[in-house]
Amino acid sequence: MANSSGLLALLVSIVLIGFPVWRILTRLGFSPWFTVLAFIPVVNVVSLWLLSYANWPIQRATVQTT
Repeated sequence: MANSSGLLALLVSIVLIGFPVWRILTRLGFSPWFTVLAFIPVVNVVSLWLLSYANWPIQRATVQTT
């Protein structure tokens, strides 16, 4: 019984955290595979800081076309 509740919690966290992170990264022009970093403790906070200061690919594409 405990195994099934742990699996359920994992699936719920993937849906509640993973899907929005995947959508945001896709809209910003980053690989959605970076979503995996959202589930690694400490790495998720560091990657959020790096993402906030990075030059976003979508911005670079917009600047090149105008």
